[in-house]
Amino acid sequence: MTTIDWKALKPHVPLGPGDAQFVERTGSAGDEIARWILADRSPLLVGGPAGVGKSTELARAAELLQPDRVACLVQLDRFESMRRLTPDRMRLRIVQKVGYLAQAILRLPLSESLRKALSTVNDDLQGVDVTHDTTPAMLLNLTLTEIARLSRQGRVTLLIDGLEKVPQSPESLDLFEALASMREEVELVVIIPWHAAFGPQAETVIRSGERFVVARALDVDGEPGRAFLRKVLAQRLQSNEEEFDPNTVVGAIGMSLDEARARAAARRDLVNDAIRWSGGLLRVFLQLLADAGSYAKLRRSDPWPIVEDLNDACADQVDSFRRLLLPGDVDAIRSAAGTSGSELDLERKIRLMAHGILLERLRGGARLLDIHPLAQAALSAGGARA
Repeated sequence: MTTIDWKALKPHVPLGPGDAQFVERTGSAGDEIARWILADRSPLLVGGPAGVGKSTELARAAELLQPDRVACLVQLDRFESMRRLTPDRMRLRIVQKVGYLAQAILRLPLSESLRKALSTVNDDLQGVDVTHDTTPAMLLNLTLTEIARLSRQGRVTLLIDGLEKVPQSPESLDLFEALASMREEVELVVIIPWHAAFGPQAETVIRSGERFVVARALDVDGEPGRAFLRKVLAQRLQSNEEEFDPNTVVGAIGMSLDEARARAAARRDLVNDAIRWSGGLLRVFLQLLADAGSYAKLRRSDPWPIVEDLNDACADQVDSFRRLLLPGDVDAIRSAAGTSGSELDLERKIRLMAHGILLERLRGGARLLDIHPLAQAALSAGGARA
């Protein structure tokens, strides 16, 4: 491999439905979401730490559901300021997305009145001053009803992404009440903020009977989790997976077998170190390698980083975690490690889990909290060293 496009890792860009770079993994949240919806369970609330891949899993669920549902992925945060999003603007954005799916993808014969209303919605969202014949809430329900009636699937599933970014405020509750006001025949899958998943308001976020699906960090102590991340890396870099397989030696022109073995071992060790430091968070894994690649290019114009480059990439992430810590966090984090976290005060628990400083793991059927390895380094006076 003579050149490597580290920008192709795109740590902060979720994959869309059917993206060729998607890598399947056992026990994914996307698969679980699809199974529950096909079992007629709705609403589904989805939560997980930043960087775990919630948006990609939601896109995966939309793809799996499409044969049996009009499954519409609505990525609110791609188009809206989540701090200023109002219920009516959210409704109009959903109308726009499901209308586009119905017309451009499914080719449904929508009524003339609905087609006209959809064109008006597009103007409205672009800031054009238009007159509405009905309220956004009524238009949303009319749109969903007509599309369900005309579609082969007969049912609509809305997969709402982005609401995990809304701030904790009385106004944010209005967004969930707007979702609750939709027809019950419409199935809902909604990524929610941690503050809606814990505490008094977590009893019912949207409707009674809702189920919470957790997108958890990978277990990178076992080979399945490590193999998944190696596959993702190979897919993003358009490389052969054998490049990073610890059991494979890849030769190169003008290189002896011993040299090829040494190069393969160094590459394998560096990738495995990045996997270990990632804590099982896909975004962190990709960010570490992307940053290490940048250091390698900056210092040596080298296409592949060495351990010192990964050290500095880890140190950058440690600094990011350290800046998130508030007074009292260090003792609270250490006390919560290995427990369910029930003794943590609610605000602190929400913040630490949302940022991925504390990760929820399943061990022996129990939900226990782990400290992210880079966050652990941030708690000490030293730093992460691969």
